[in-house]
Amino acid sequence: MKKFALVSVLLASLTACKTTVPMRDFNNNLVANNEPNINTNDVAKAILKACVQLGWQCQKLESGKIAGQLNIRSHQLMVDINYNAKTYDIKYKDSVNLKYNGKKIHRQYVNWVNNLIRHTNAELI
Repeated sequence: MKKFALVSVLLASLTACKTTVPMRDFNNNLVANNEPNINTNDVAKAILKACVQLGWQCQKLESGKIAGQLNIRSHQLMVDINYNAKTYDIKYKDSVNLKYNGKKIHRQYVNWVNNLIRHTNAELI
């Protein structure tokens, strides 16, 4: 029984220390709004407002494209946000200290992008 408990504790501690997750982009996020007249400007404003609320530095490059950067302690994440009146995509561009190797990235990447999506959707409602 003691051996089983020791193995269980070791396995739990190993999985808790997992610092990277599979890399993914966040494509085709639906614009959360029932207004028939919503346009790309409305979506851009919502994304930019969400960025400010969460400490992202975002800049509208052209209609349909925003560059986003998040700096937290020694970590830096850069994304491209492409949008239209119906959907928006958040795509990884580059990073510093996020252990990105082409297939995996620091687990906080997913949390930071999901927070940006949630706040953007809240601004659109």
